[in-house]
Amino acid sequence: MVTLFSLTAALLYADQNLMAPNLTAIANDFNFDEEQKDRMLGGVIAAAFYIVGAPAALLFGWLSDRVNRKRLLFAAVLLGEAPCMLTIFVTNYWQLFTLRLLTGIALGGALPIVFSLLGDLYDTSSRAGVSSIVQLSTGIGLAVGQGIAGFVGPALGWRWPFVIVSIPSCLVAAIMLWVCQEPARGGTEAALREQFEEHSLFEYSEQMTWRKLGRLLLIPTNAMAILQASGLFGCIPWGMILTYLNDYLSQNKGLSVQGATAVLLFLGLGGAVGVVGGGVVGQWLYNRRKWAMSLFIGGCTVAGTLPMFFLVNADVASMVPLTILCSLLAGGLSGTVGPNMRAMILNVNEPEQRGVALAIQTTMDDLGKGLGPVFVAFFIQRLGRTGAFNLSTAGWIPCGLLLMGTAFTLARDEDAMQHRLRKVLSSYTFSSSALQALDDQPDEEQRLREGAYSDQPHRQHELHLPAATEAAAMKQIRHEASQGGQQHGSGGTRNGFGTGGGSIAR
Repeated sequence: MVTLFSLTAALLYADQNLMAPNLTAIANDFNFDEEQKDRMLGGVIAAAFYIVGAPAALLFGWLSDRVNRKRLLFAAVLLGEAPCMLTIFVTNYWQLFTLRLLTGIALGGALPIVFSLLGDLYDTSSRAGVSSIVQLSTGIGLAVGQGIAGFVGPALGWRWPFVIVSIPSCLVAAIMLWVCQEPARGGTEAALREQFEEHSLFEYSEQMTWRKLGRLLLIPTNAMAILQASGLFGCIPWGMILTYLNDYLSQNKGLSVQGATAVLLFLGLGGAVGVVGGGVVGQWLYNRRKWAMSLFIGGCTVAGTLPMFFLVNADVASMVPLTILCSLLAGGLSGTVGPNMRAMILNVNEPEQRGVALAIQTTMDDLGKGLGPVFVAFFIQRLGRTGAFNLSTAGWIPCGLLLMGTAFTLARDEDAMQHRLRKVLSSYTFSSSALQALDDQPDEEQRLREGAYSDQPHRQHELHLPAATEAAAMKQIRHEASQGGQQHGSGGTRNGFGTGGGSIAR
């Protein structure tokens, strides 16, 4: 399933940069001059793409903790790819703006859903490694989409890449919807695993609430992981790299445009290696000492400033091999953070909170992508390009320190989460004989008559049974009550989901 989920996300991300290789062709089509091309196509649409994607991530994250996530991901793909396909009919700027806006909404909502699904497919011993696969697939999707636009656009027209990318996206999403199964929410959690293994009808039915949202924001590991990636310090270095570094290397450091582009390509290649290798190494360290993962990615982030300082300050044109090596190192060291950080967020949040937690991280990351270049531009005006880029690179240092700080909170926050799950589990109480009656039902009847458990602490938990089975279960419970009332009163009755007197109510 992870292959289909990753492929779906990759194809959805493939249309993110379809405009970039053909900006001039689009501008000519709309009769834009150079200033309008940069402002309306490179600025307004790009900003709107991320700005609407940010709140969309929160909405999809909230929904992913309440509805069928497989269907929600399929809906996100359709919401993004249908407008992408309709781009073939665009005749003016505002039509293109509207369609790209809709794609941004879908793109913002996809990753929280995917990672929420992975959290229920894999336990803590493998989440970082799996997260690295998904993150790498989205990066490959971006590169493939831009490559298609660069080759197909000049030959067939700038609209056709949107159609070529959207069709396989919809097909893969349909296969995902048909083939993949929705994983049991909470099925990989240690505190719940025994109940899932022993009782086929057990269902973890907690839902996200505003109170849980407030608690989520107060979990130290959440706060540090989200803040380091999306705060002021985290967004500035990437704003410099993605927006300005290519031009700086070609215009100020003596490289050709092709040479500067090659440096960025090596930096991206190093990032891909860092994502996969960092996910594997981080998971290996986590499985032995949880704090070691935090120190690993924090140390890599701080160390990543050294090769970046070289690229900003050295005479890179005269030291090409060392420049390539530093590009690979800068990308590789910075790439270790993503999969491990998302694994941390998955590990310290309850199943119903993960979608929202990841959505907040995605939202802040998108805002950082939009605001980072703005801050860098401000620094350039005050310090000049070299001074501004050195200051921007230094933003990785507080990011690394925040990640190292999670070494002191990660294990404690995970234990607290498991304790909260066990506390919720203790409220799911009912008679062992009734539970056995449920487990004895035929599979077909179970699927049709599956019970729903309420999570309200001051109300009886309800279990809806077929009439005949329910009557037998209630008869057995009344028999137990008449024979062991003393035990019921003292909380001695054994029950399926915890301790204390159980009840089945209609």
